[in-house]
Amino acid sequence: MRKKYTVAILVVSINAQIYAMENYDTVAFRTITKLCKSCHGTPFYMAKQIDDDDWDFYFNTPGKLEKLHKGKTKALASLKDHRFIHRKKRLLKFFIKNSKFAGSVHGCDANFCGTHH
Repeated sequence: MRKKYTVAILVVSINAQIYAMENYDTVAFRTITKLCKSCHGTPFYMAKQIDDDDWDFYFNTPGKLEKLHKGKTKALASLKDHRFIHRKKRLLKFFIKNSKFAGSVHGCDANFCGTHH
């Protein structure tokens, strides 16, 4: 009987972890936290500021992000950081998935406490 409970708890735990991994790109989340949080707040708060079309426009228009951050040396340094450059597609996907009209509302789930600014 004890083995059945252990197996059931193990299955539930693994499913919960898989669900959390599907909903969050932890690499993108941590990159945004490291590079952008000081000015823009938490990654989920930042993503909710504009809709997915705007995120797509800013990331795929050459020089647009640099123009927006003109005169802000820390922000420009973050845009030139190797993590930002190499993970740009992942960051865009994260922002689109969590954008203003994406329908996802993230709160604290013990992994990330997300929408407080």
